[in-house]
Amino acid sequence: MTCQRCQDEATVHLTETVDGQRRKLDLCASCAREAGVALPEKPPPLALDAVVQTLIVAHVGELVGEMADLTCPNCRLKFMEFRARGRLGCPHDYQVFMRGLLPLLQRVHGATRHVGKIARRRPEVSDRLRLRSRLREAIVREDYELAVTLRDQLRLRGQDA
Repeated sequence: MTCQRCQDEATVHLTETVDGQRRKLDLCASCAREAGVALPEKPPPLALDAVVQTLIVAHVGELVGEMADLTCPNCRLKFMEFRARGRLGCPHDYQVFMRGLLPLLQRVHGATRHVGKIARRRPEVSDRLRLRSRLREAIVREDYELAVTLRDQLRLRGQDA
């Protein structure tokens, strides 16, 4: 906006209502001083941290507001970065952000500890893996007779599976 008197950049914006009529006046600092408007020497300091903190608490809750300043000492991830990305940076984050993670886990999974399934153990798979490992070792040692025997055993187990 430009000053209504001298066409410089307006930095003072006044609005006045007289008899139901609204009147707006945009002035530069020097024209405002000439008009008798008292201007501060420098603008008052804005407590931006307090404003941001108030907005966080108002929109995402008290707990997140308290945790907004937390940072993991290992990976330097901030709690608000985790909230934005949805990914933690290192295993230590679970301890650092525990107060914020527990309600999230409760809401998403219905529990705060693992209560899911455990993978079933299949002995035939582990036997095949053990045989393959022994086969590789026999080849490295150049024990080809043992390698042939192990290869044949693997082929038989492959047909059974």
